[in-house]
Amino acid sequence: MDNNLPLPSEIMPNCWNDEERMSALFSPFRSKSANPQDWASKYKFWQNLIYEWLKYTMRSSFSTADLNSAFKRKGCTPLCLITVVEELYRNNEIISEGEFLKEPCDSWAAWSVDLFVKRPLSWSFLKVKSYIVNNEVNKETRYIHLQVIKELGNTLFTILEERKENILVPFSEILKDCKCKISKNISDNTVMLILIWLRREKKITFRNSEIENELLIKIVMQSSDSITEFDEGLYKLIKQENELIKEIELMEKEKINIINETKSYLTKGLRQVAKTHLRKKKKLEDTIEKRAQTLENIQNLISNIKNTHTNTAVLSAYKTGSDVLKKLNESCLSETNVRDIMDDLSEALEEQKEVECILSEIIKSDDSNTDLEQELAELIECDENVLPSVPDTDLSSINELEDKLNNLHIRDAAVTNILSTSSNNKQNKKALANFECT
Repeated sequence: MDNNLPLPSEIMPNCWNDEERMSALFSPFRSKSANPQDWASKYKFWQNLIYEWLKYTMRSSFSTADLNSAFKRKGCTPLCLITVVEELYRNNEIISEGEFLKEPCDSWAAWSVDLFVKRPLSWSFLKVKSYIVNNEVNKETRYIHLQVIKELGNTLFTILEERKENILVPFSEILKDCKCKISKNISDNTVMLILIWLRREKKITFRNSEIENELLIKIVMQSSDSITEFDEGLYKLIKQENELIKEIELMEKEKINIINETKSYLTKGLRQVAKTHLRKKKKLEDTIEKRAQTLENIQNLISNIKNTHTNTAVLSAYKTGSDVLKKLNESCLSETNVRDIMDDLSEALEEQKEVECILSEIIKSDDSNTDLEQELAELIECDENVLPSVPDTDLSSINELEDKLNNLHIRDAAVTNILSTSSNNKQNKKALANFECT
C-alpha cells in the first residue's frame, strides 16, 4: 500500500490521479439547485470512499478531522467533507456517538462512565467524556457509521455464537478472537462500540463483573435475558475448571521431563541424583492427584448447579401451569359444571338422533286414495277381459260397409282409427253408416 494513499491502489477510485477531476471533487459544494447531477455525483464519490476507508481500517467511528487527515492529497485537504458529513447525518447513514450511547435508554452515559473509568482498556478520561458530552457540530464531533458497525456486528456475533456453550464470555477473549478472525488492526474502542450495537439490537447483554473485574458478555436467548448471579457464579466455576485443567496439563508435562532427566542421570551413573528426581516426581504426582480431585469436585459442582437450575426452571413452569389451571377451574371448569354440561350435551344428542330417525321415515299415502287406485285397476282388468258380443244378423251389414269403405280412396286417420278399434262395436256401425251417407 502506498503511504500517500488512504487505501490500497486496487481499492482507490481511478480518478484519484486525475488532477482536474480531483480538484473539482476537493472543492466546496456549489448550490444543489444549480447543477443537481454534479452535486449528486460528487456526494456519491465521497460517500463510497468514506465507507471503503472505514471498512478497510476497521473503524466504526470517525470525525471530520479524521477524514481530512486520511484523504489529504498532495498537501491539500478536501474542503467539501463537512457538507458530506452533514448529508450523511441527514440521511441517517451516520449517528453521533453521543446519540448512539444514549440509546436505547438514558442510562447509557452513566454506564459508560462507570465502565470505562473503572476498567479502562484503550480509553482515557477525555475519550469517555467525548462519548457523553453533546458537542456542537464541528470537525471534532465523532460519528458512528451505521452500515459499517452493522456489518462488523454480524461478524462479531458469529464469533460469539461459536462460544455459545459458555454462559458468559469475557471481553478480553472476545478481543483476542476479533484480532485473530477479523483483523489484527481492530481496536478495543471499535470492539466495544460493536458490542454496544449488538446490545441495542438485543442480541447480547453484558455487565462489568465486580468479582472478576472483567466485562462479561452473554448471548440473549429472550428479550428479558440479563446476566444473573447464577450466570456469574457458574462462569467463575467454569473459569476455575479451565485453569485447573491447564495446571494439571503443565504438571503432567513437567512429570514427563523429570522422568526423562532421571533416565539420563541413570545412564550417566548418577544414582543419587536420579533418586532426588524420583522424589520430586512423587511430590509432583501427589500434587497432580490433589488437583485432579479438586477438579472432579468442581466439575460435580458445576453439573449439580446446572441440574438444579434446570429443575428450578421446570418447577417454575409447573407452578405457572398449575396457577393457570386453578384460575380456569375457578372460572368454569368445576366438576359440577362440567357434569351438567356433559349431561345437557348427551340429552341434546339423543334428541337430535330421534329427529333424524323421524325425518328418515317413508311418508305413507292416504288410505282413501289407495282404495281408489285399486278399484281403477280392477275396472281396467275387467274391460280387457270382457268383450261385447255382436249379433250374427249385424255381421252382414258390417261386411257390406267395409266393402264400401275399401272402395273409397280416402286416407283419413279418423276412419282408420275407427276400423282398427273394433268392427264389432255398435257405435262403430253407426259412425260408418253416417260416413257413408255423407
